[in-house]
Amino acid sequence: MTDDFKRVEAHDCTMSTCGAPAGSPCRTGKNKVAVQYHTARFRLVPQLAKALNVPPPAVRKPGSVWTELPRPVSAGAEPVGHVRLGYARASTARQSLDVQLDSLAEAG
Repeated sequence: MTDDFKRVEAHDCTMSTCGAPAGSPCRTGKNKVAVQYHTARFRLVPQLAKALNVPPPAVRKPGSVWTELPRPVSAGAEPVGHVRLGYARASTARQSLDVQLDSLAEAG
């Protein structure tokens, strides 16, 4: 068995409909374990950038109800070569972004 799944799961899934954290398989919109990892996620791994798909191993039970697995020990480390983005918005011109900007500044 290949360890490609470990390299993929070292990253959070970037798909907004999935959002699986590092250490967990991708999930479907119906909150089931996906049959394969989302392309956007496995493309974060340079060795897999040209792969057509990366299936999760049988131990991840594709099609079963998704639950978050324990995060890898190194999950708290900042990824190399990635950018952290913050987003603040207001619905009207009269609203202030100050509180949101302060929160973003605190988060780095």
